[in-house]
Amino acid sequence: MVFEATPTNMTEILVVVLAIIAIVMLLRKRYDSNVPLLFYFLALLFTNMADRPVNPYVMYGSMAFALLLRFEFMNAAFSKLIAFFAGTGLCAVICAMLTDVLYA
Repeated sequence: MVFEATPTNMTEILVVVLAIIAIVMLLRKRYDSNVPLLFYFLALLFTNMADRPVNPYVMYGSMAFALLLRFEFMNAAFSKLIAFFAGTGLCAVICAMLTDVLYA
């Protein structure tokens, strides 16, 4: 486990911090927050520009759950299930990004 403070690594850590803030918003049941969508926008930009890919199934699958969570007509139990999947996807993206930072 080696950490080098390069600009790319520091930018990726900032994107990960935004993902942690998005998880906090999901845990507080603020499903109408735009923070998860902002994270996915910045994560997609970063992974394409810095040539540090994240598994597309994980990235786009969790982004689909975050977008699905924006619907207001779902009942409480289904919303909690979708929020769980969105949070799990965010954690998977965080793990993939931190693996690039700490083990590269």
